[in-house]
Amino acid sequence: MILVTGGTGLTGQFVVEELLRRGHEVRVLCRTEASVRPLADGVEIAVGDLRDRESLRRATRGTSGIVHAACTFTDSAIDIAAMQALLAGWQTGPFVFVSSLDVYGFAGPGPITETTPVSESYTDYSRGKVTCERLLVEAAGRSGRNDHVALRAPYIWGPHPTARKRLVVQRLVDHQPIVLPGIDRAEWTQYQDAWIDVRDLATIVGESLARPAGGPLNVLTGHFIWHDLYAELIRLTGSRSELVHKPLDAITDDELPRKHLYAQTWRFSGDRLERHLGPIPRRTFDATLRDTVMCTDRLDPRTRSGH
Repeated sequence: MILVTGGTGLTGQFVVEELLRRGHEVRVLCRTEASVRPLADGVEIAVGDLRDRESLRRATRGTSGIVHAACTFTDSAIDIAAMQALLAGWQTGPFVFVSSLDVYGFAGPGPITETTPVSESYTDYSRGKVTCERLLVEAAGRSGRNDHVALRAPYIWGPHPTARKRLVVQRLVDHQPIVLPGIDRAEWTQYQDAWIDVRDLATIVGESLARPAGGPLNVLTGHFIWHDLYAELIRLTGSRSELVHKPLDAITDDELPRKHLYAQTWRFSGDRLERHLGPIPRRTFDATLRDTVMCTDRLDPRTRSGH
């Protein structure tokens, strides 16, 4: 029996499907039984919440492995306390923690590997991930165990409303200009970040349960240039937005909140993942974007997200 937290979320839903496909019995932590109805038949339900430590401990009973994909994204104290509760109930089988490449902060210029120092001062979200990773390593060390892994994931896309909401930003829906940093092509083509398809991430989770790395793994399909990403999103959505590039200091917060994130040249290495698990088939950038955008029939004005 594998416990999956966050099983009704973007990553968790695909993880549950993958584990069932592999023949695992699956228990899903969810706030209410109604919230798990979209999942496949045969999934066991554990009603609980990240804020309720006792419900987390109950959910771990009788399990042969844990996949911890749930996260508040906004309150690291809750995330850390939830990790402590899950680790207190971790008795047998591997522990797979879905972490984030944000643990490296503004590291660079790269390649950023698993040996690159992590940062607790980047954001509250990343501090929570760093702390949870450390708690996992410490818990495993106290028991002399090596059956754990922290999968450091980048932007996660795929055919799910949450992923679409993150990509099809309101400025695209309203046909407003998409403003990005860079004074010319030579500059803006350096600004990039990493991505993975959620279906490929679910495959990696399944493989990691069978062969846990005993430490962190960077999990990514590749890198994207922000200009290219939005150019493709404009095409796929039929938006009349135009791409506008400006010097970083000339961009306002209304045009691009957290604009410094869009002016980074991050380069992450996934070599350790390949060495440990071998080649894993990955979906292409174009196919993933298409599947993400087309997971609903049309642009929905209710799909709101910050640019």
